[in-house]
Amino acid sequence: MANLTQFLLALMIAISVTAALTPFARRLALRVGLVDAPNPRRINTVPMPTGGGMAIFAGFLAASLVGEIPHFGITIVAASLILLLGLVDDRFELSAGTKFLGQILAVLLYVLWGPRIEFVSNPFGEMLYLGKLSIPLTMLWILTLINIMNFIDGLDGLTVGITLISAVALTTLAWTLGRYDAALLAVIVVGVSLGFLPYNFNPARVYLGDGGAMLLGFLLAAVSTEGALKGAATIGLSVPILILAVPVTDLFCAIVRRLQLGVPIYQADRSHFHHRLLDLGFTQRQVVYVAYLITGFSATMAVVTAHRAKATWLVALALGALFWYGSIRVGMVKPFNRVSRGGGRDV
Repeated sequence: MANLTQFLLALMIAISVTAALTPFARRLALRVGLVDAPNPRRINTVPMPTGGGMAIFAGFLAASLVGEIPHFGITIVAASLILLLGLVDDRFELSAGTKFLGQILAVLLYVLWGPRIEFVSNPFGEMLYLGKLSIPLTMLWILTLINIMNFIDGLDGLTVGITLISAVALTTLAWTLGRYDAALLAVIVVGVSLGFLPYNFNPARVYLGDGGAMLLGFLLAAVSTEGALKGAATIGLSVPILILAVPVTDLFCAIVRRLQLGVPIYQADRSHFHHRLLDLGFTQRQVVYVAYLITGFSATMAVVTAHRAKATWLVALALGALFWYGSIRVGMVKPFNRVSRGGGRDV
């Protein structure tokens, strides 16, 4: 069991190393061409360096050496592969298929030699033991978190702030469950987020890039797999889904929206959560504050109800219905009664 001193030391190292190396990562990104050029889908109007993930990884590695995180070796290997894949994509724009294949390989290594979700709670009865399904379902969970954090990374400070709030909630949850190893891992994620956020908040001086956004998604997945979904009979999938309500809702709406329009699910568009609020007249900072507020509320509800599976599912369903209504109102998806059966067009 990690003691409080170890937690505080890991937190301070994560903050200080990430903050100290972010300016260096920014300069290096500019030197090697890791730059996000403006385009119709982007918010930035000038080229922006996208090397923030390198500083986050360095802070995570330094703190992990002191904190003795669980499954240290395979976690570092998988995190480095995810970061490298994202950096290559930022520089050379890999195809969606190639990037997803790389994610699968990195996550497969992690799941084969790291933790797995072996059972989940059932609000209607006893625990559901996954057996042989533990590998594919754990992979699906990690891949989902990697991609939802990447999908929502469209405004200064949005992904990092959501990660910070989510990691605080996961730290609290893991600690109350007695999963101190997972809590330590979550504390380090809190630290790297705090160290990077001042450079990434509007107006940003450096972006996460795909490398940084996917890395944060992987780290949140590692925390939830180690702690919130493992070893406690009362904790189920509804808890981390609630904690990550904003990116989960955004991904769900993106899938529905593209099915409605009859286009490939992986096809990019400009109708994500942040795009729609900007189109409604919100400023970048206002959109980010709204996302922080929603995340803070849903994460608090998740932690409060975590030990009561039925209550958590009821809260998740209620908030899901509310978020769905809000998504329709802001134009992220169309009501089903306004979508034709054939081609996804308004009738």
